[in-house]
Amino acid sequence: MGVEVRSDGISIAKSIKGDGNAPLQIVFQDFISCKAAQRKDALSGLIDEHALKGLPCNLVLSSDQYQIFQTDKPPVADNELTEAIRWKVKDLIDYPLADAITDVFDFPEDATRGRGSLVNVVSARKVLLHENIRLINDVGLDLQSIDITELSLRNVSMRYDSTGNGLALLFMRPGFGMILVTKGDTVYFSRRFDFSLDALKNSETQESTIQHLALEVQRSLDYYESQMGQVPPKELLLVGPDASFPLANMLSQNVSIRVGNLDVAPIFVDENGASDTVIDSFAAIGAALRESES
Repeated sequence: MGVEVRSDGISIAKSIKGDGNAPLQIVFQDFISCKAAQRKDALSGLIDEHALKGLPCNLVLSSDQYQIFQTDKPPVADNELTEAIRWKVKDLIDYPLADAITDVFDFPEDATRGRGSLVNVVSARKVLLHENIRLINDVGLDLQSIDITELSLRNVSMRYDSTGNGLALLFMRPGFGMILVTKGDTVYFSRRFDFSLDALKNSETQESTIQHLALEVQRSLDYYESQMGQVPPKELLLVGPDASFPLANMLSQNVSIRVGNLDVAPIFVDENGASDTVIDSFAAIGAALRESES
């Protein structure tokens, strides 16, 4: 199962394995709004309600709980890479290196445009990570792995990239947006931006909000093409903020890519299983879809 501990609540999703080589599918998802002091009770309630105690868990960090950078890859063995790169992080974070936990994941070799080998570096505060781990342990879940939002969204987008030629995903929930471009199981590009649902639905600010979103999308695709040497994906799939809102049509008039809403039905065991909290639970859904080899 996947769990996301957010500043405004807790989201969870449970997956099951299909027969044979069938991929994981989501059984249910849920989100509870709560303050930090209420997290343990809120998550315990969800665990009890859905009989989840003891299940293996993939924790996904919210985007405000870590930083991510690209930097030169040191010439060391893979098992020495994380330690070798810590000194590079020192100048990129605003807290002491001793208080940081770092990890790395691959940057695609065909996207460096002659800049040498690069690597993605993730840095998070130890204290925050330990709080999340303690919470997972206290409620009786079996913590197996920790992901970040980009990789959690990747777990979903790779289900929709049937050709492996690339897919763009635009994820929006109140206060936060992210555009992600992936090929298969590889994250090529991600960009975060501020997003206001209120501004989108306000007639006085709607047009400027659409233009802002379009600008983020087009800049991202232009960078992906010119700076990373990649052929832009043919389709952008939207996740949120509200499937009933005609954002795809509005956005498609301002960007050079086909835009549509992501249909989440295929990733659920029951195609009608997604509830009205699916946007708030989407990162947890991606975490629950993490295959063991990912």
